[in-house]
Amino acid sequence: MTFRPKLVLCAILLMASPTHAAVAAGAAGRPDAKAVAERLLPPDNLRLPPADAVRTASGLRYVVLKRGKGGAHPLPGSTIVIDYTGWDFQGRVFDSSLPRPQPSRFPLTGLIKGWQEGVLLMSPGDTFRFWIPGNLAYDGNPGGDVPKGKLVFDITLHSFDGGE
Repeated sequence: MTFRPKLVLCAILLMASPTHAAVAAGAAGRPDAKAVAERLLPPDNLRLPPADAVRTASGLRYVVLKRGKGGAHPLPGSTIVIDYTGWDFQGRVFDSSLPRPQPSRFPLTGLIKGWQEGVLLMSPGDTFRFWIPGNLAYDGNPGGDVPKGKLVFDITLHSFDGGE
């Protein structure tokens, strides 16, 4: 095999170009680093849901940030594919799927009660913001590695399956 410096240089320049980065990010369906950083910032209404936030009987509050195309909703036994970011009430991100190479996949039954209730309201493509009281989150769970008290999550539902 013959070494071809011009060909190698062209490949390096192509890989380093902003166009290549955008194509690669788009092909993978993941946001670029700048978009991730922006989405990890705490929302302005972190501590106080807006007046138009819906409140459920359990105390869960939510607003629709973006509607998808509509359609079916997950069932309690569904496995969901989502992107999410969670903040504590001090504005600290304690978990997010966004920096990972692909969305997260979870059985809904294994998640906190606030997600079990809230995600059922969503259709694929929807992005909701949830204000979850501590009793629907991690309060009462043993261990110091989970945040306690009220939490805020932005969740995008990509897809789901099962749940019958």
